[in-house]
Amino acid sequence: MNKDLSVHLGTSKGKPLYWNPKLEKNPHLITVGGSGSGKTETLKAIMLELKQHKISSLILDFHNDFKVFADNLVQIDKATLHPLEVQINEKPLDVCYKVSKMIASVFSLGDVQEAIIREAIKVFYTKSNIKDLKKENDGTIELLPFSFFRDIIFDTPIKNQGVPKLLAKISVLFDVDLFMEADGTSISLDTIIKNLSVIELLKFPTDEVKALVADLLLKKLINHLYIKGKSEDYWLYVIIDEAHRMMYPGSPVELLLRESRKYGVGIILASQRPTDFSETILANAGTIIAFQESLDKDAVFLSKQLRIPKVNFQKLKTAGLGYCLFSSKDETEKVQITPVKDRKEYQEITKNFDEEERSDYFNKELRRIKKEKDKYKALEESNELQESKIKELEKEISLLNGTM
Repeated sequence: MNKDLSVHLGTSKGKPLYWNPKLEKNPHLITVGGSGSGKTETLKAIMLELKQHKISSLILDFHNDFKVFADNLVQIDKATLHPLEVQINEKPLDVCYKVSKMIASVFSLGDVQEAIIREAIKVFYTKSNIKDLKKENDGTIELLPFSFFRDIIFDTPIKNQGVPKLLAKISVLFDVDLFMEADGTSISLDTIIKNLSVIELLKFPTDEVKALVADLLLKKLINHLYIKGKSEDYWLYVIIDEAHRMMYPGSPVELLLRESRKYGVGIILASQRPTDFSETILANAGTIIAFQESLDKDAVFLSKQLRIPKVNFQKLKTAGLGYCLFSSKDETEKVQITPVKDRKEYQEITKNFDEEERSDYFNKELRRIKKEKDKYKALEESNELQESKIKELEKEISLLNGTM
């Protein structure tokens, strides 16, 4: 991405206002505002601009608000995602702690309940024939299906009054085909991040499951970036509306905000309340766009961040009218976002959008992966058969030698 990349936001003082991520301290952007204030429309406008500049985007869509923009519409409930997957160069023990923390945070579990899950994951890895949990995966680890984890956690020998509550809270995990049918993960990140991809999360049963799926995908992305290596140019944006769902200590969002810049990846987060974001997250945002906030607490918070009176945010009434603070500038600017419906490129996109066609790209990839897995499985079975025949021949030769 070159320095001359300019994302048209709207107008300020009668002149066009642009966001150039390369000129800011980092490429990350946060937008906040109450319901109907214009933050989702702002995300759509930015996505449209990035699409025009041929920058890939990965959108975690909790409400199916963004599907019309997709080159690749990922109906992820048709795939499989193994929550306990150990990626290349990861240590199983590290995954134990990461995933147990993730589940505990998403389902609001206590320390003891988190420890029960962590120990159950260790048992699962041992039953998957992993001898050393501290050894990095060199590509040889093959996990049992996730359904085995259900049996382990339900059969825990720990007798504690918190166990029934734990099982009640997380039982929804074992009702999701995406997890329960997984003997591996059938999602290719290489395929997803080549285009503007929208991950549809609406169909999942609870907010907790949606958040967990999103977290697991971001965890995969982080490891993918580590393997891919550093990049001077920004080539991908991760966009998360309803970002409050993923705000907890140890969230992969925080890690992405700290680390992704050097890998050429930017993050865009949106939420209704600015207090959903920690000071660490706000400090790692190169640009903040804030819309109307009626609550005094939220207005005060924004006043400190954008260095203007709190009443400025409370008086905003027009959708898309807000304030923007760029790290490259000293003063906050008032901006009227140009909505996507008023941008000619959007008219072309909506006219040409075909949901079945956009979904087919991902479905073809799933079929390709399944075909490769079936081929590999058939080859393994053939090898096992050949080995069995060789052993039988060796026995016969041994018997003949004994007779002779």
